[in-house]
Amino acid sequence: MEDKQKNIIESFEKLFDQEELLAKVIEYFPYPIQVYAPDGTSVLVNKAMLAEYNISRPEMIVGR
Repeated sequence: MEDKQKNIIESFEKLFDQEELLAKVIEYFPYPIQVYAPDGTSVLVNKAMLAEYNISRPEMIVGR
């Protein structure tokens, strides 16, 4: 069991090490994504989210 958990953790660490790839996957994912900080502030939105709500620029909602 411990080996399996370690393998899963290592897999996620490898993905997060590829930050640029992860950012592109989120940006071009076909469904709306909005990520919030623990305090409720919006920190990231993808193109699908902007299109869904007719928002022209991410700055209109990110940071609020």
